[in-house]
Order: sequence, then structure tokens, then C-alpha cells
Amino acid sequence: MKNIINRLTIFILCLLFTTACEDDFLKEVPLDRFSPENLLTNEAGFDAAVVALYEGARNEHIIASDIFEYMTVGTDQTQWGRNDSRGNKDYSLLNSNLNATIVYWDWAYKQMIVRSNLILENIDNPDISISNETRDNIKGQALFFRAYTYNFLANIYGDVPIVEDRITEPKFDFIRNSRAEVLGFSAKDLEAAVSLLPTEVNDGRIPRAAAFHLLSEVYISLGMETSDASYYDKSINAASKVISKEAGDYEIMTNRFGPAANSPGDVFSDVFAAGQINRSSGNKEVLWAWQFESTTLGGGFSVKTANNSIRYWAPEYDRLQTPNEVINQSSDSLGRGIGVNSPTNYAKYEVWALDPEDMRNSSFNIRRTFYYNNPADTEYYGKPVLTKIGANQKLYVTKSDGTLTDITVDTLRQYYPYFRKIEGPAMNGNILSGNTSKDFSRMRVAETYLLRAEAYFRKGDLANAAKDINVVRARAEASQISSSDVTEDFILDERTRELIVEEPRLRTLIRMGRLVDRVRKYNSAPSVPNGPSSGETIQDFNRFWPIPQKVIDANTGAALEQNPGY
Repeated sequence: MKNIINRLTIFILCLLFTTACEDDFLKEVPLDRFSPENLLTNEAGFDAAVVALYEGARNEHIIASDIFEYMTVGTDQTQWGRNDSRGNKDYSLLNSNLNATIVYWDWAYKQMIVRSNLILENIDNPDISISNETRDNIKGQALFFRAYTYNFLANIYGDVPIVEDRITEPKFDFIRNSRAEVLGFSAKDLEAAVSLLPTEVNDGRIPRAAAFHLLSEVYISLGMETSDASYYDKSINAASKVISKEAGDYEIMTNRFGPAANSPGDVFSDVFAAGQINRSSGNKEVLWAWQFESTTLGGGFSVKTANNSIRYWAPEYDRLQTPNEVINQSSDSLGRGIGVNSPTNYAKYEVWALDPEDMRNSSFNIRRTFYYNNPADTEYYGKPVLTKIGANQKLYVTKSDGTLTDITVDTLRQYYPYFRKIEGPAMNGNILSGNTSKDFSRMRVAETYLLRAEAYFRKGDLANAAKDINVVRARAEASQISSSDVTEDFILDERTRELIVEEPRLRTLIRMGRLVDRVRKYNSAPSVPNGPSSGETIQDFNRFWPIPQKVIDANTGAALEQNPGY
């Protein structure tokens, strides 16, 4: 029944959002179809509109296709897991006609902003019979998502047009607002949202704490963009609302919890265990999670609307061969990866050198051992895959006694450590799809600490920055750091250790102005001799993405400037 509701809700909103243009002299209410006039008249109608916002927010994860995940690939953390030039392995292909630059722009302006503005345009209508508490909550959610989207745009494209009101007639004269103006607009929405949103919400909905969390990040960006250090104090105050529990009962989890606690693991793996991502399962750390469970209103209902993390991040271990040349089976309980977000050596090894015993580096959180799963090979079925580097520096499969075979291993696509946050039950039992129904942690209190640490760092308070970082490291049973250890690079490294997979790393690096140098440092090794790499091809102007050319061409009434270099 809930799956039917999901489809109906999305269908309703698709109809609703394609009927935005109306003639002023026609005031007829179209009672024979869904429209703002007959849908946004009560709490149920507005809630349907809000559910469409959550559906749109979740689409951020899947709109680039089943292959590309551009918010991480081509950064310091991952490279495109193919021996070709796609996936920003060749940054010269990042241009204004690249599909990725278009789909994310369209997602922001055609889904998230238009849906938010529609709700905000109608929610204050005094003639609507709706309680003040519900009205505030709905408005707060719409403001949050509009702010979230403009923060997204500012950290991908830089200067972008601000569309504050619903557009009801064709418009061809957009102009780009400065990045500072866009971030300021986002902050203004969030400042309003934190006074409207409740502290306790149903799973997947936006609580007040999530708005303060995002506001903390936006304030940091404003401080950097405007050189106004007072924004760092505002960021600290916003993050402190979450950490002090003033904005709700959320905290970093330090003890094992939930059903997963009865199995081998640790508290960090418990935070990401299937079925216990949300607050109702006892997880007080996750502030907001994308809902992919098919039993959740607005969640997924097919492999096309599922969590794609396994497809993106897991290697194609089904292509591994036993020493007897028997290929692994695809129908493995781990799900089917296609090896496109192939971690860099930085993410796999270098970032863990500081403290190899860091809980986040444990076997419960990073899978480094794989097994042969094809019963056709009775000699090796169920045994671990063993490898050794040959004289030619290639990696080979070995026999049980350590003898090298002639079988080489593709460490870019088929065989590499992966982060077990991605593991979960297959959507509708379809293991081969590589999609799960596990909810996806989008904001956590651990990141709130790291945001506050960054704000302290930027205002020069290294002692308090170290204290906040050490809270996160203490939970991971990692070595404590001193104030002299706190640098921007250390903060980025700690974000990798704590937030990899969850974090849209591209946006973090652009936000900090560190995309170009970090990619050059950690992602310059070509996957084939003389082949391209992200670090060798990225240019200084790639610090922002280009504005889609189709948007510039359609804006005939004013000049919509392209970002420099494109």
C-alpha cells in the first residue's frame, strides 16, 4: 500500500509542477486535475508536496545514472574505475555540455527550488485550515531544502541565479548572483528554518538540529567568501546548538547499540548497520538520512529508486578467478559492485597511516578480504582470495601454498578494499542490481563536531579545534592530537576517515578552495601507462564546474556569464 502511495505522490507532484504557467485573466480552478489550487488546501496536500521534496532530495544520489557518482569521483578520494577518460579522469572533458553539469543544474532548479518555492508561496495563506504548528513545520522543511539546494549550487557552480519566487511565465533574463549572495540567501532561509522546525521528527524528516548543522557549514563558507571572521563565531554557535542538545536529543554514539550489537562489530559499524540508521532504532547520531526503505513514505520502491552505493563503491569481485580459473558468481550476499568509485591510495592506505588501529580502519568497517564463492571449484570454494606482487610489479592470484598463478588482478576495478557503510539488503531481493534498500546517512553529529572544529581553526582557536576533533577520534579509539596538529589538511583527512561515502567530497573541496591541489596531490597516478588521470588533467579554473551551455543559450534577455576557463 505504501509503495502505491509513493508512486501516487510523485505522480501528483509531477503533474503539479508542470502546470506553473497561468494567464492572469484566467482564474478558473482546475478541479479535474491536481494543481496548487486544489491540492495545497489542507495538511494532507501540503504533506504530499513535502514528500515530493524528500523524493527530490534523495534523487541527488541517483540522477547521474547507475554508473556515475560525480559528487565523489575524480576527487582526492576516488578515481574513475575504468581505463578510459570518463568520470573526470580527464578533467578536460568537464565542459558546459557534459551531461553531469546539466543534470545537477536541472535537479536543483527544476526539482528542488521549484518545489520549495511552490510550498513557500502558499503555506502562509490564512484561508488554509491548518494548525500553526503544522504550518511552521512545513514551512521550515521547505526553507531547509531551498537553503540546502542553494548551498549545493554555490559549492558546484559558484555564482548562480537566485530564484526566490515561483516562476509562472517564461523568463529569459536571469543573472548570476555572487557566491556570497547565494550563500547569504541560504543562511537566511536556514536562520528562519531553525525557529520553525521541531526538535523531534519522524524518521527521514528534517529536525531543527539538521538545519543548525547545515547553517554551521554555510556560515564557514560565508566567512571564507567575505573574509568576515564573525561568521566563524556564528558557525560555532550553530554547531553548538546541536552538540549541546539544545536543538534535540542527538549525540555521537559511543556504545554499541541495536540488534547489530549482538554480532561481531564495533560502535562505528553499528551506526551504519542496516535497519538502525534512523532515530527510532536508537541511533542518536544521524540527524538526517535519505530514506530508501520501501516501507517508508517517500522511500524507494524499485531498483531505480534505490540506494546505489554498492554499485558505485564496491569492486567487481564477481570477476575474480580462482587459481583453477573458475570465475566468482555474481549472486553474492554482498551485492554487485561495478567498481566505478575506485578509492585512491590516499583513501585506501595513506590516510590510515597515522593510526592503523583506528576503529574506522577495522575489518568491520573496511572490507579487505574477499572469498571465492563459486561451488564449481571445490578446491577453493569458501577460501580467501590470496594475492602476491610479481617481478613485473603486477598483482597475481596465488595458490593456497603461495605459488603465483598466471592470473593478474585488476586493482582498479575488480579487487580493492571498500568501505562497508555501503553494505545492506538488496532492494526487493535483487542482489544483481547492486542497489540496496538501506537508508543513507546524510548528516551526523560526528560531522557537526568536525564543522565546529573547522570554524575554530579558521578563527585561530586551535586548542578548541583539537578538542572537537579528538571527540570524534576518541569514539574511533584513535590516538589523540594536539593543537599543533590542526591544519586544514588534517581536517580534510579526518573528514575522509569519518565521512567517506557519506560526504559529497567534491563539494567539500570546492567549499574549502582545495579541489585542484588535493586532486593533483592524491589522484595523479594514471591507471594505464601514459593514460589520463584527474590530477594530471585538472586545471586551476576547474575549481568550479561550468554553467550548462543550454542554460546560457536559452537566457536570451540577459548575459548569463560562463565561469572563467570554460
